[in-house]
Amino acid sequence: MSIEELSNKGIDSFVNNFVSFISKTAPEFCITQYKKHEMKLNKGLPEYIKANYQRCAFVRTLLKRDRPTELDKIYEPLQFKVDDDILEEDEIKSSIATDLHRTIISGYAGNGKTIFLKKVYKELIDNQVNFYPIFFELRNISSGTQTLFDCIYESILTYSDSFTQEQFIYGLKKGLFYFLIDGLDEVSDSQQSNIQEEIIKLTLKYPYCPFVVTSRPNEFTTWENFHVAHLLPFDYRQCQSYITKIDFVEERKTEFLEFLTKYKFKKHKEFLSNPLLASMMLLTFDDYGDIPAKRHIFYEKCFQVLIKEHDASKGRFHRPLKSGLSHEELEKVFMYFCAMTYQDQKYRFSLQEIDKYIEFASQTLSPDKICKGNDIRYDFVHSVSLLLQDGSFFEFIHRSFQEYFFAKFIVNDRKLELEKKLDNIDGLFISAKLSFIAMIDNMDHEYFETEYILKKLAILNEYFESIDPENKPEKIFEQFGGSLSIDSYPDDKNFYLSILPDSLLEILDKDKARKLIKKWHLNNFILSRVNKKYRRLISNYSLNLSSNDILKVTSKYDSAIGEFTNEDNILKTIVIRIDRKTLIELNCTKYAQYIKESLNDYYHDILSRTTKQHSIIDEIIFKNRKL
Repeated sequence: MSIEELSNKGIDSFVNNFVSFISKTAPEFCITQYKKHEMKLNKGLPEYIKANYQRCAFVRTLLKRDRPTELDKIYEPLQFKVDDDILEEDEIKSSIATDLHRTIISGYAGNGKTIFLKKVYKELIDNQVNFYPIFFELRNISSGTQTLFDCIYESILTYSDSFTQEQFIYGLKKGLFYFLIDGLDEVSDSQQSNIQEEIIKLTLKYPYCPFVVTSRPNEFTTWENFHVAHLLPFDYRQCQSYITKIDFVEERKTEFLEFLTKYKFKKHKEFLSNPLLASMMLLTFDDYGDIPAKRHIFYEKCFQVLIKEHDASKGRFHRPLKSGLSHEELEKVFMYFCAMTYQDQKYRFSLQEIDKYIEFASQTLSPDKICKGNDIRYDFVHSVSLLLQDGSFFEFIHRSFQEYFFAKFIVNDRKLELEKKLDNIDGLFISAKLSFIAMIDNMDHEYFETEYILKKLAILNEYFESIDPENKPEKIFEQFGGSLSIDSYPDDKNFYLSILPDSLLEILDKDKARKLIKKWHLNNFILSRVNKKYRRLISNYSLNLSSNDILKVTSKYDSAIGEFTNEDNILKTIVIRIDRKTLIELNCTKYAQYIKESLNDYYHDILSRTTKQHSIIDEIIFKNRKL
């Protein structure tokens, strides 16, 4: 559908109805201002509405990269979790206009957060609601000193240069805008706090405007006036429904759906949990006839499928890449391109930016292979479809590809120390960083264990060496969290301990608090990889005290944060701050001792295994080999 045809979808009617609505909500103002021609919201905004409608009504998909696909034809409604309630998409949309006037849509990359906002934008126009929808992507914010308010206003000016700031402020005050703010997690770490604070201030200053913000999962404790709606991954029914809708060879779709039993869906749910991954899985299945078990293998196979799709035929002759590079060379350049852009937290590029990154990345090729950067860019976009072109800008077909190829760079490059490479990664939410580190572990466990875990364990063990857990247990726990959780289960008189890496910190310095929480999570990540002895300890170690005894102890000191019981009384939890007197009286010293011993055991276990492996390899390959 062209822009000219948009009027048939009701946009002109929408604008006319909206002007009528304005006159009813503020008649005096409108009569005065309209006569003076000083402020008309229908002056300029229709151009913005039409341009964004076109952008939101069509999407590019992995299966049809050369032409846009109408969103309504392939859209699969989503499900959300708010508190303990599972809500369908229509319920969320309805609630945003009433109960959930301020909503954070929380979900992982590729789960469909952006597509959901585009669907909402389109429906606001189609249904002729009394709001002007404003769709803004936070990744477009520059690293300068511009405020979010200015950036949103300028995004409207891009399409409507006659739209004034006075009009914008008027619409804000009267609650005439419906803000769809996409990608909080894509804001750089240095800007994160300021952007969050500004969004909250805007919602407080202009309470009649709905605000919907998307982000990866994070702690939103400071967003007091916001509800958090957790976007749920596809279930079996949704995945099947989506595959049925997409434009692909019917016979191949049928084979994939027959292969995809409930058991196999459950086994490979991670790779079928959202539209993009489900599409990539279909392509991979079509080529390999199976589903990979590990995430990095999945992305590697996806890349190979995209490379093969570039070929002109299924025979032994292949269409050459425009750059003249081999598939392996192009992959190498893309790997370095991803490494640099991931480190710089860049996900969207102007023509000048992308060519500069490609120029740097191509320097890793041998001198005789250096070619034009625009030819490599062409191959990235058109030959293998790893990047999408949106006007004069470029972006990854999905950010998970950038993450995978950066992980591949880290594993392949052995010139830089692994510890240094991983510790220098900044700007990610801690959950995203831990997920990334886990992928490195899966890709090369031995390298990860000996070059990262071993070094982290050495630091922890050196620190713990001089600590007596019986007299100073808090010195052990403080390396892993700010509080302890004491949990009890029904029909079980025992209470079990666990360390909480997140807690309410009484630290005024936000940067210090953020660094401390990151350290806790990373140390807990290492702790979770300690041998089976420790993992058994987590579930088996219990306090030999009654609930009354525990409450008596925690009430003596200013250490108890609170007592929580869920609605079904399945789990009862007491959370306490890490305090020496409380820990000793609760007999947590043994638990601290076990942690210290387990980390030390794991350290020496890795050392002995590594030494033994090197000895065996040396003996078999280079010395007394016996056949």
